Amino acid sequence: MLFALFAILAIALIFLWRITRLPTRPDLSPDHVTTPDGTRLGKMWPDLETTGLLPLPDGIEAFATRLKLVEQAEHSLDVQYYLWRPDACGSLMFDALRRAADRGVKVRILLDDNATKRIDPRIVWMDAHPQVEVRLFNPFPLRGMRLLGYAMDFARLNRRMHNKALVADGRAAVLGGRNIGDEYYNDLARMGTFMDFDALVMGKAAQEAREEFETYWNSEPTWPASAILPQRLLKDETTGGTQNAECLTSEGAQKFAALLEQTPTTDELEADRPTLRQAEVKLLYDAPEKVLGRARRRNLLFPNMHMAMGTPTKSFDIISPYFVPRNAGRRQLIKLAKAGVKVRILTNSLASSDKPIVHTGYAGQRRKLLSGGVEIFEFAHDEHVKFRRGLIGHHRRGTSPFARTKLHAKILSVDVEKVFIGTFNFDPRSLLLNTEMGIVIHDKKWAEDLHKGFETVIPAAAWQLTREHKRIRWERQVDGQGTEVWHHEPYTSWWQRSLIVAGSLLPIEWLL
Repeated sequence: MLFALFAILAIALIFLWRITRLPTRPDLSPDHVTTPDGTRLGKMWPDLETTGLLPLPDGIEAFATRLKLVEQAEHSLDVQYYLWRPDACGSLMFDALRRAADRGVKVRILLDDNATKRIDPRIVWMDAHPQVEVRLFNPFPLRGMRLLGYAMDFARLNRRMHNKALVADGRAAVLGGRNIGDEYYNDLARMGTFMDFDALVMGKAAQEAREEFETYWNSEPTWPASAILPQRLLKDETTGGTQNAECLTSEGAQKFAALLEQTPTTDELEADRPTLRQAEVKLLYDAPEKVLGRARRRNLLFPNMHMAMGTPTKSFDIISPYFVPRNAGRRQLIKLAKAGVKVRILTNSLASSDKPIVHTGYAGQRRKLLSGGVEIFEFAHDEHVKFRRGLIGHHRRGTSPFARTKLHAKILSVDVEKVFIGTFNFDPRSLLLNTEMGIVIHDKKWAEDLHKGFETVIPAAAWQLTREHKRIRWERQVDGQGTEVWHHEPYTSWWQRSLIVAGSLLPIEWLL
């Protein structure tokens, strides 16, 4: 009887192992695109030795700019994202890319496969177009039972492509922290809206963004969607289009589309005169082989970012939604603070975080950081903060990005001279597991604007943490109401705080 049970278990494990293994990867010839001279976008910034730059802090502006680049592309579109939702934003972008393909533009879409389950029919629909190809990065053989795939192949599937880029004709690109989904752009989103940051680049940095895309597009962890998706889906090329069309006719999608109609950047792009400032920009990214555990240090983002940014001597501002410095990072930040560097950190509060489990890796470091001279601010949940439209303004270029319900921007500033904007979180997952990308900008004005934000906007948008004996004190200026003070995680219940304490006891910091 015992032997029979072991035999059944062995057969079950073999079966699970087989269905969670990837099939043989098709042989793919290197795919490279060369953009001819004289495209419309190319004429807007013809010098490929320099970079034209424009910040996109506002979500509506950032998404409208993406759509305008898709509309103006004449030759190719390279689209790379970690997350793509089947909502108003996702549907509008699929529709715009499909229309670009209809007029002969070559469209390449590269998606991390972690969150594609709900858009598989739309992937089939897009991939069926002769001018469109969709590839999946580090794919799941099982399309439905993703958790089972994790259980059987955790070491591989736990590593994801977190990069985000949209490149038009290799001459213009939008880079930054936003995925494709309502919560990154749309104030009407039911999930609330992330505060995030993007940048429009033209010229050299856009050309480098295409090179980054093609490095991933032709890499070993990238698979054609048609080699991964099941035959029952591949036989149905119309369902995805029907789903997309239905979403576009929804009231929410129509309201959001109306907000996109008039934005300063799209008006300037339409007139072929975008307001760009020339800046020294360096594009950095992890090698795609990082998810296979064999990327060399010289091909990783973090050490190259450290070299490009330099060691702070005056100030170091960190904005990171998931901040897990671990012991080594904590010691380094305290060392900088004790050397006279003004170190300031803005991260999510427990109330504003969309991933509370990550808070467990950060909460235990706060007291030591504060004692070591590091300043800490935690983003206030907008449900309880009434400053949003009055203090910040709404949908206007140059307004502060600190006006959302959750923090998602990843920004570093060194000595009020250099700024990093991208996808890299200050946590072990970005450092060790996921692939990331971003740009280092040598622009004093950008750095000054970010630095001043801590003095002007942050006091109302975030709680400042201080040590009060052995406890932590949360303090924030409330417009018209004076100072708000808390002695535990603001706007949380006792059981939420208990879960954080319990989670901090688990050996999971390296996964966060």
